[in-house]
Amino acid sequence: MSFIILLELGLRLFNFSFSKCDFDPFVSFREEVPVLVEDEKAKEKRVGINPLLKDYFNPISFAKDKPERAQRIFILGGSSALGFPFGEQGAFSEFLSQGLNQLDTGHSYQVINLAGFGYASYRVLRLLKEVSRYQPDLVIIMTGDNEFLEKREYEERIRFLWLREKLAGFRIYCCLKQLVYKLVPEPKKPMLGAHIKWEHYIIEPEMKEMVIKHFQFNLQEMAKICQNKKIPTLFLTSPANLKNFPPYYSLHKKGITEKELKQWADYLFTAEQAMVEKNYELTIMALEEALEIDPEYAYTWFLLGKAELEKKEFEKAKSAFSRALEKDAWQVRTISAFNQAVRELKGQKIWVLDLIPVFSAQSPDGIPGKNVFYDHCHPRLEAHALIAKEIIQKLGEINWIALPLNWEKSYEDKISDYLASLSSSFLAQGYYNLAVEIGINMGLKKLAQEYLEAGLKLDQENPNLKKLKVRLQ
Repeated sequence: MSFIILLELGLRLFNFSFSKCDFDPFVSFREEVPVLVEDEKAKEKRVGINPLLKDYFNPISFAKDKPERAQRIFILGGSSALGFPFGEQGAFSEFLSQGLNQLDTGHSYQVINLAGFGYASYRVLRLLKEVSRYQPDLVIIMTGDNEFLEKREYEERIRFLWLREKLAGFRIYCCLKQLVYKLVPEPKKPMLGAHIKWEHYIIEPEMKEMVIKHFQFNLQEMAKICQNKKIPTLFLTSPANLKNFPPYYSLHKKGITEKELKQWADYLFTAEQAMVEKNYELTIMALEEALEIDPEYAYTWFLLGKAELEKKEFEKAKSAFSRALEKDAWQVRTISAFNQAVRELKGQKIWVLDLIPVFSAQSPDGIPGKNVFYDHCHPRLEAHALIAKEIIQKLGEINWIALPLNWEKSYEDKISDYLASLSSSFLAQGYYNLAVEIGINMGLKKLAQEYLEAGLKLDQENPNLKKLKVRLQ
């Protein structure tokens, strides 16, 4: 026993990497690959993205030591926060930086965008632990879109939680855990590694429930870390395109009979024909009959939303579109349970900015669509500028910054000039990125061709767009 106590004290004395043993009852990582790496060779010590992970992030580099008068803000999240399809120059982080530096000349605002393409909350949590070492004055987190991209196995991870949570506080346990990871062969169901694997899989109700619990845990851990380190933190909800992006994949209810399936198909055919003929009463009637037979098929809800929208029944339409999102069998948008978990976060210097009503207010019918999104979840440039404006207003409300009178006009003029300065080739490249993601990776060629043509109008000689046009034909 004395030896064990001495060993534990020795590991603490020599500061054995405790972060490797941070307790997570839901998921485990086989590899310890940091996102941020320090360059010790340069005269000024700088921090950048690990070359192994450069494909997931904007090409970020910043001084390790925060300059005098600087206010350092880190942005964490997925591709919506990253700024896809334009990258950092088209993200709300850029608009936030320009706005803050315009409105408060007494400080130099460093807004560092460390959002990662495909990064789910469990990866954001790990990155937050790295970020906390670099003197943040504020962290802004927007997460929820990527929770179902990687398939995880939970069954073995949730056993003996109370015991594993206690053991995680000991350096000896951490040391043994790392040793086992090195010696034991890779399991049949591998733990998550540094690289993201996009997987199409059926989300069973039990899996969905565990993913929601895992997301809630990750948010609470993020809030706890920031509170313990006294880092002001602003969480954002994640809006989604409801009315102009159909469910990615629809599945019938379990146990549906052949007779029920035939009846359902007949009602759907009737509804689609009536929709073409603009007979929305018949469309709705047929869809309601189809939903009586099978309420799980996401596309039926989406079509019902379209019909209600045509009748200007906006609340009914929004409800149907929301049900379509929730029933989507391959979730690529933030579900309501995730946004609710964000709203429920509390704590000292922990704030929440709900963007759902902000985006809804941009549409006359109150339903977000292609007016604010390029695809399923990625905001348009103007919407990113709006997010930054809402963040600035929130920071003023919580007294994080003192805003001058009539600051909105000053901000809007600054952003208007910035948007006007973006080159045609820059915008065309963004449309190319969209067309590749939507048309090649997601298989939605019709929508991809719209952005392809938009890109070619801006840059007719772009070789990438020309080659992509052939691939999408």
